[in-house]
Amino acid sequence: MTRKPLGALATAVAVFALLAAPAAAQQLIIKGEFGNKAGYMPPPGLYAGMFGAVSWADEIVGPDKNVVSGPDLTQYLFGPLVQYVSKFKLFGANYGALVAVPFANIAIDFPRLDVDDSTGVAMSQLWVVPVMLGWHIEDPLPLAPGGTDITFHYAFYAPTGRYEPGAPDNTGLGMWTNELSLRVTGYFSKDKKWHGSASLFYDFNGKKEGLDWTTGNPFTYMWGLGRDYGEKDSLFSGWVGAAGYSQWQVTSTTGLDAPLIVRENKTQINGVGPEFTTLQGALTVRYFWQFGGKFTTRGQGLYVQFAMPLPF
Repeated sequence: MTRKPLGALATAVAVFALLAAPAAAQQLIIKGEFGNKAGYMPPPGLYAGMFGAVSWADEIVGPDKNVVSGPDLTQYLFGPLVQYVSKFKLFGANYGALVAVPFANIAIDFPRLDVDDSTGVAMSQLWVVPVMLGWHIEDPLPLAPGGTDITFHYAFYAPTGRYEPGAPDNTGLGMWTNELSLRVTGYFSKDKKWHGSASLFYDFNGKKEGLDWTTGNPFTYMWGLGRDYGEKDSLFSGWVGAAGYSQWQVTSTTGLDAPLIVRENKTQINGVGPEFTTLQGALTVRYFWQFGGKFTTRGQGLYVQFAMPLPF
């Protein structure tokens, strides 16, 4: 990465850019990871697959919601995942667990300041869901005559990624995060072809290793609204619809090592876009356009996931 001498204005823009981008990336949860049928837990078995998330940001939304163009920030996150669903029942729900091993690469391009660099691909923070409970409620409800699926999980993110305080090529955040989630899918028709989902997540961020810095906790809402297509037993059946999310940082960042501007401001962002699923639900693609927001970067995002049962 190369740098040229900066004037006072350019320096201010650069400092804000380099603060706003990390502030927007200080949360480990993948925005848009869940959409349609988020409350559904698959039948008992062992499942394996891959996931990938790419976000392109070319705007910075300031603390007063003012928008500045650039720099270009691209974040890649991908890796394998394994999910297990048992026949064991707990509180009337099937018990399950999940592990995802993400790899990340973050690239920044700021031509006006002659900045062009990336972290390179390296492991990010392990996502482990040791407790996942899924209920399938067939009894009709006023808004869900086709029944309801509910999933609750407790998860944690372990600081397994490359991390060194102040290093420019970190692919992890150097902190533990605990997460609680409740996801609900309601079926609006008796044949379950029309459905809507709402997913709530609250993350408890720990202190960064080697720093007096604790990032504020986020509350994240993800949703989906769609309709099934194709015959139930057809290979190319699935659903199509819309998905979106909103995320709010609800507690302040604390610690003397966190920049003052980060401690004094909280991030927020929204996204919405189409969702397409095929191969009997095994392959899901979501695309998002971000809007609104505060003290964050803003752009577009893509999420892809493929998972299928293993023949055991």
